[in-house]
Amino acid sequence: MSLQQSIHLPSPQALLFFEEKNEHPAHDKPSHILMPQVREDAGCQAPRAHEGALYPFYTPSDPLVLDEEVLVSPMHPLEWRRRCQQARMLVQHFRTPLPEQGEDFQMKRVLELETDPHSEWLRQLASRRPTTQIIGVTSQAIYARQAAFFAAVQGCHNVYLQMCPLTRPLPFPAESMDLISGRFLHATLPEYAWPLLLDDCFRLLRPGGVLRLLECVQGASTSAAAGTLCAFYWHQMDRLRAVARPSLPGTRTMRLSRPELLPARIEKSGFVALEQHESLLDFSAGTPFHSTLREQADDFYQLVAPLCTRHESPLAREVYQQVYHEMQLELLEPTFRGSWHLCTIWGYKPSGRVPRTIPSIQVEHPIPQSLRPCSQPCSLLITSE
Repeated sequence: MSLQQSIHLPSPQALLFFEEKNEHPAHDKPSHILMPQVREDAGCQAPRAHEGALYPFYTPSDPLVLDEEVLVSPMHPLEWRRRCQQARMLVQHFRTPLPEQGEDFQMKRVLELETDPHSEWLRQLASRRPTTQIIGVTSQAIYARQAAFFAAVQGCHNVYLQMCPLTRPLPFPAESMDLISGRFLHATLPEYAWPLLLDDCFRLLRPGGVLRLLECVQGASTSAAAGTLCAFYWHQMDRLRAVARPSLPGTRTMRLSRPELLPARIEKSGFVALEQHESLLDFSAGTPFHSTLREQADDFYQLVAPLCTRHESPLAREVYQQVYHEMQLELLEPTFRGSWHLCTIWGYKPSGRVPRTIPSIQVEHPIPQSLRPCSQPCSLLITSE
């Protein structure tokens, strides 16, 4: 695997969590509150005094599903807004839908996995490549209708929508796509479905086609309260995972899929010439993304509040709300710093001895008739199995 472009990142810090037991006379059972602590590894340089300590921060790749259980409904208004804001931020951050590929990269059909309700990425790519068929797949019918509406309003007549869960085989012919793109799929795709989806992407791509996936591998900020809420969240996820997948004596429970393991999974599915592009999305105070990330964090911790306080004592739920409000105040401080470490990974389907795109190859498979151009929003569009 080669690293096409990278940026210098600060030395990572090990983050420890310990349980603080608060006794309360009104409750017989003590509450266990996870508090983040920062420890510097040996050999790592200490942050300068004005930089402050960094704590874990919510990321858009944090999982919201566990096996077949959906922990946060995609139809929740806050989740709807969160996904739309994420897509808009990425459009502004990268400024081009495919920063890794040149304009000479020939594409007849492009597929996006889990399109957002406003079809931000689809519309941006469609406006730049009017002769390319841009297809979006989503598991929510209302997402598809809304995305088709926005594309029709903008006049992107080369955009198509299809409703299909990513846990099922995608309803397209083999070798019919030139590029398949997805972002933050770790948030909504169950762990068991990853090998199935990657194999299906390999089937759909033509020889020399590209699979492109974007994930957030780490989030960090100077908000200690945000780090505490992260501890609440991951502690509860570990508890739910242990209940759903009880381990045998002397063994460890299977861990959730992690974004940093994605390159190995892509390579195992048969893709070659894997490359990565890393970038930091800075949302510190005073940056263009600061206000949006404040809303993102607010929405996320409201959405997972029932999950984080499930089966907890009333005192623990009260503490969660208190820490949540502390986070809101800390994110408003003028010295607040925070960032997401984004990583785009892409690989090629082998094409004989040439693992790169071959412009002369033309795919003649037709798109299924169930797809309708978004120029006809009233007679649209969506078919389900």
